[in-house]
Amino acid sequence: MRRRDLVVFGGIVALIYGLRALPWDRLAGRGPRYVFLADLPPFRRLESGGPTSGATLALVGLDPASGDADVRRARADAMRADPCPALFGAGGAQDLVPIAYFSEFRCPYCRALERDLNTLIAEYPASFRLVQHELPIFGPPSELAARASIAAARQGKQQELRRRFMRTPLVAEEASVLRVAADIGLDVDRLTRDMASPEVQTDLDRTRALADVFGFVGTPGLVIGRTVLNGAIPYALLRRIAEDETSMAVPVC
Repeated sequence: MRRRDLVVFGGIVALIYGLRALPWDRLAGRGPRYVFLADLPPFRRLESGGPTSGATLALVGLDPASGDADVRRARADAMRADPCPALFGAGGAQDLVPIAYFSEFRCPYCRALERDLNTLIAEYPASFRLVQHELPIFGPPSELAARASIAAARQGKQQELRRRFMRTPLVAEEASVLRVAADIGLDVDRLTRDMASPEVQTDLDRTRALADVFGFVGTPGLVIGRTVLNGAIPYALLRRIAEDETSMAVPVC
């Protein structure tokens, strides 16, 4: 193929991908439609689909029934009255739209969604803040990794530890968790104590109660400002919902 033909071909490819990237739903006056959750103001979901999302229900893990259903139900009932402090945390920048993200280290859809969330936040660095919630639903190895993640947050290295876990097969025993922790410079003795602490257990219990309140039967789960989503969604839809949220007042609640 001649040089001129290559240039023309490259231009055509670029045009096609450029046209695909345009917000056609917005240009045509269409976009996501929402319905508010009557029992959870001010939250809403996409108009079509299941209990929390109209997106493709790509998720992992139906959470097994708790061994103490009454205690779990009581926690969820107490959380329902005012979920916002636990959902979005205290002390975050109140002029940013919060994104509460519920994940499980063994969930392949979570890995893909995390890449999209990183892209979104990099694209709009002054618009969003991410609040991490660990929702281990695949037994002891998942809970071990979740405890390490929560404990690492107390040393300011939660996301660094999570990225290491996400790049490698799930660490299945404490020795491998601590090896990764030492590699990234965490105080391993402190991490070990924190992982077994009542505070970390309280954090896990709080996240489970939030998941029950918002109907997250698997991972990933998202609450972007006011919009509740359970399952993986395409980046274009994630971005459009996020842009819709930035057009609304913050704080959310």
